[in-house]
Amino acid sequence: MAFPNDANGELLSLMQQEGIDLTQPYMLDFYVVFGSEKQGQLTAEAVTEAFPGAGVFLNLSEDTGQWELRLQQEMVPEYEAIGAIEARLAELAKPFKGKTDGWGMLEPEDEEE
Repeated sequence: MAFPNDANGELLSLMQQEGIDLTQPYMLDFYVVFGSEKQGQLTAEAVTEAFPGAGVFLNLSEDTGQWELRLQQEMVPEYEAIGAIEARLAELAKPFKGKTDGWGMLEPEDEEE
């Protein structure tokens, strides 16, 4: 399967090369970063409403010192669906100066540990 030549396409291509079955659902994590906890909290409220049933977590990153919102969504890792979630997160975070910071997933064998 070929993917567009961008960050999402590259990650999906790498996952496919690693032997991950991209037709199966996995728990994907989408990230948004903020300068303050309050900005993150306000966005977390909007994200929780926009994505019912998804996990929404807000933590201070020890590495960057920024507040990091993580949306955890079980889904088939499809290019268009991932792009749609990132676009929606960007839209929800924009009023609070949040910036999307990519997505990822644990490798399937890591999830079982």
